[in-house]
Amino acid sequence: MEKTRIPNAETGQTSGLRARLGRIKVRGYYWPVRTIVQLGFFVLFSGIGIMSLVPAFNGTRSWIVLPIVSSVRSQAQVTSTMDAITLFLENGLFPWLPVGIMLVVGAILGRFMCGWICPVGFLQDVITSVKGRVDAVEKRAHLQWIRLKYYLVVLAFLISGSLGLAVYYGVGNDYRTSLGPLADGLFVAITPDGTLFGTLPAILGGSWRFLGTAQSSDLTIGNLSSWFGHVSALTWLNVVVLVGFVYAAWRIPRFWCRYVCPVGAIMAVTQKNSLLGMHRDPIKCSECKECETACPMQIPILDLDWKKFNDSECILCMACIDACPAGALSPKFP
Repeated sequence: MEKTRIPNAETGQTSGLRARLGRIKVRGYYWPVRTIVQLGFFVLFSGIGIMSLVPAFNGTRSWIVLPIVSSVRSQAQVTSTMDAITLFLENGLFPWLPVGIMLVVGAILGRFMCGWICPVGFLQDVITSVKGRVDAVEKRAHLQWIRLKYYLVVLAFLISGSLGLAVYYGVGNDYRTSLGPLADGLFVAITPDGTLFGTLPAILGGSWRFLGTAQSSDLTIGNLSSWFGHVSALTWLNVVVLVGFVYAAWRIPRFWCRYVCPVGAIMAVTQKNSLLGMHRDPIKCSECKECETACPMQIPILDLDWKKFNDSECILCMACIDACPAGALSPKFP
């Protein structure tokens, strides 16, 4: 009589466990990687401004310019393309290099640097993280406020462009003098990051050096009043702008990027046709709107083309991908 072989129970359980483990998909998230990248560039671009508190420190600026917000007034080693453009124009030169960098980066990556590299964007993300939620703005007001950054860019180029033409034709000295601090550029004269990483560290550095050598008789109300009196009105204005920047970022995620940033306004034009974009799988997508809720730029993702969308306001931060429970969203290149 032929015997029937009974499979070993332990072997069967092991095989079943392996099969189940094989079906488990470990999901990766972009936010830890993005946070590390943002922090690294934040220290590289702007964190060195703290070093200006050291008397012996003398920051050397590199020639590299990138489409981010990094003021020429700070101690950052990399300058914003917008600041570089206005400084070129102030001297009657056409800004071939910064314009070329913006066009090339924009054509390939769109506004990727806004979401991953810009130090001002990182500051806003930190503020939103501390707050713990992403608030939305009423749709109509949101669309109206978006136009503000384009108006500001036009104003900045009117000032710098007219000065550049005047200097080029040899009649710009009086015009430059009349513009005062605005001659360097609207967003060079008034900017939150220039104040945070340039003006304030310089003031603190000078104060510390003064306190290190001052006598008790020097610390009088009259001397302090005199010191405050020498602070320019433009400096006080920039301090107010910095405070307003922090408050606005607390109320609205990425407020500066959405409604004010001149670099974002220029890069928004290239974002529409950039090689890097986003894809939404309509089969996986249940239209739960978790992606739209998580988006710091308040983009109507579900209303866009699922094959590939390059919304002009998208900063490619990948927050929508991390928020999607079905894994329906992914980057697409090209």
